Amino acid sequence: MSAILSADDLNDFISPGVACIKPVEVKNHAKSKPNENQDEYEIQIGIDGTPLEVSKEEGTVSSLEPAQISLSDCLACSGCITSAEEVLVSQHSYKELINALQKNPDKKFVASISHQVRSSIAGAYNMSIAEADKFLINLFINKLGFSYIVGMGLGRKLSLTYGSNEIIKLKLQQQGQQGQQDIAFPLLSSACPGFVLYAEKTHPELLPRINTIKSPQQITGLLLKKLSSASLNIAESQIYHLSIMPCFDKKLEAARPEKDFETDEVIIEESKDVDCVITAKELIQLLIDENFNIEELINEVKTDNANENSDLNYLYNKFAPNFWPSPIDSWLSDEGSASGGYALQYLLNFKQYLIDNHLANEEVLDIQYLEGRNSDISELRLVNIIKNETIASSAILNGFRNIQNLVRKLKTVNSSIKASSGGSGLAAKRRAREAAKKKNNINNNNNNNTTSHEEQEASPKEVADASRVDFVEIMACPGGCINGGGQISPPAYEQSISNSKLLQKNWLKKIEDVYYSIPFTRSGYTNDLNSWITEFCNTFNVDTNRLLRTKFRHIEQENNPAAAALSLGSKW
Repeated sequence: MSAILSADDLNDFISPGVACIKPVEVKNHAKSKPNENQDEYEIQIGIDGTPLEVSKEEGTVSSLEPAQISLSDCLACSGCITSAEEVLVSQHSYKELINALQKNPDKKFVASISHQVRSSIAGAYNMSIAEADKFLINLFINKLGFSYIVGMGLGRKLSLTYGSNEIIKLKLQQQGQQGQQDIAFPLLSSACPGFVLYAEKTHPELLPRINTIKSPQQITGLLLKKLSSASLNIAESQIYHLSIMPCFDKKLEAARPEKDFETDEVIIEESKDVDCVITAKELIQLLIDENFNIEELINEVKTDNANENSDLNYLYNKFAPNFWPSPIDSWLSDEGSASGGYALQYLLNFKQYLIDNHLANEEVLDIQYLEGRNSDISELRLVNIIKNETIASSAILNGFRNIQNLVRKLKTVNSSIKASSGGSGLAAKRRAREAAKKKNNINNNNNNNTTSHEEQEASPKEVADASRVDFVEIMACPGGCINGGGQISPPAYEQSISNSKLLQKNWLKKIEDVYYSIPFTRSGYTNDLNSWITEFCNTFNVDTNRLLRTKFRHIEQENNPAAAALSLGSKW
């Protein structure tokens, strides 16, 4: 295992279990005739320790290949809740990247990097976000020979916009009693692969609630492969895309097979949208193992301010592929949490929808915040302060303790709905309407004491409850993506401090401060992207579902005794 990993750091997926429940595949020997006896085989260990298969009848000896576990196996298996770190690290690691660079001289390498990783590197090495970006561009372009590097802002903006639009549409259907099928609120975000896999393997009842819009990583992957291929005039299979993310579970997301959104059939393609995922920790380990002098690389950036080419906007534009829309905006951020702002962006987009469609004036709309029972849960409400009513709501929920509490609450709600929805036809619909009306009345009564200042807290008597909102931004890591298991840890000399929790809290605050120093994208960026996406899909013959949507499925439990053994070594 890599030296950069430790049990304390890996809090976004479980430790390896006692056994893996993947069944062993046995290759069939030559088929015998119907009445011919099958040859018998026994397993022996050779002198060099190699396992051998020996035919009892013919005496032939053949070597046995070792069993291997791929990321695809992990995605299809119900044994671990997420996956074992050995599989994650071995197949998507900085060593695999180095091997690819050395063994594929004809391939062109491109990179995308998340805002959280940029913040982690900047905070760990006392750089500004601008200096960190110059450091990363210099490293990948000039030192490692990459052709392009982009920020993940484009993929994130598309994920935020299309995800919000879908929730708004469903919310309007609920309010207007349109549509023929019931809508199960709250809907849940899908940007965290750790949570998604947890739901697929242990709580399939959550799957209809999970938003099917892809994460920024995967949207960016398709766009970067297509546009790099066109810019360099080579096949997509000759493009190697590296994604640098804050979380090890993002490696699993990159391994998820693409499926046709209509037929659910696996799409066979020459190359994946993301070839390799590494974390901030792994990037630093790469530099150490490959004998890069990190301090010299940092000094190069800090002493290069007089050079015209060091201007960030120039660099952002120069090292993005042709036709990449507004490369500068790809390095800019969005208002909201340090996990991407999904909860707030839903309400901001809903607010803008109401204003654009003359359904409400801006001055009567207010976004209010409500704290939860711990720092990893909060509620946001879009409120009409004149009518004193909640129009829409969302929540931010981080960490598996809070996730499990939410799951229990949703199970209770589902049980209540089933118990009260006996019968069919008009009577059942009437009961459903009455239940919805009662819920709205409760929410409205809860808002009686809220203040009217923009983005102020609601009444301190209330506590955030993610089970009663429209949409939940849900992340497996405590603190969200900015605190992902792949982020850089505090320096070793600081870790001797007795109060490790205080140390971690202060370190996280430092990284968050860097993250929130990233400027926001310009106001017209989203409108520009709407027309650009249509043009992109037409030009490259890409279905919008292939670009923007994914599918989730229930991974059923294997009837395998090894699964029981595995559970003994699992913790959550």
